[in-house]
Amino acid sequence: MAAVIQIKYYLDLRNLSRRTDKYKLASAEESRKLREASYYFSVGIGFLLFYVVSQWMGKDIPRYHYLFISFFAVIIAYAVGYSCWVILKYYYPFILEKRLNNIRFKPMYSPTDGRPLTLLTENEEDVHMTKEMLEEENTFSADYDVWLNEITGEKVIEKYDTHYHRQVCEECNFRTLKDIKETVIVEPSNEKEGLLEKEYKCSYCGHMQTVQAHIPSWLEESTMA
Repeated sequence: MAAVIQIKYYLDLRNLSRRTDKYKLASAEESRKLREASYYFSVGIGFLLFYVVSQWMGKDIPRYHYLFISFFAVIIAYAVGYSCWVILKYYYPFILEKRLNNIRFKPMYSPTDGRPLTLLTENEEDVHMTKEMLEEENTFSADYDVWLNEITGEKVIEKYDTHYHRQVCEECNFRTLKDIKETVIVEPSNEKEGLLEKEYKCSYCGHMQTVQAHIPSWLEESTMA
């Protein structure tokens, strides 16, 4: 079952053609699928140990010995499962981050003439984005990449949903910072921007940090729509 879960996930990932879709699937599902597979793997280890030890001790052993064998198998299965949980919770985020970067920042070529496109920096890309896109980046609800063909001027804009992608904790540097609360500090009006405060908590070290973002005025929001 562990192998089936992982094979199906990687096939689903491979069958996606757009890198934004691959990025979203990997961000949302990869860690969860690995945890699910690790549960089946640890249970399988427990059953395998029970069978191997029972066969090794022979069929003529007293029945109460099976209780000790079962206890031993459960302890080992739990240890394997817990080890997998620790690795996936604290170490695997670094591996996933590299995988996501490989998906997102691999070279891109023009769909028109096949020329290589250049990825613009955060400052360079702003002039190519709409107010709505800039607002989404400012509120950390989405992130955009702008790829430009410097010869023809052709550009490709890709949107990445950051909802499932945890932030890096400034205290422990693990990518275990989760958005737990949003509070509107200043309500937007017809002409004035509002202020939003997002509260984050690190699931590893417990560190709390807040980020403030501007909310567009009603007039700006109607213009963007």
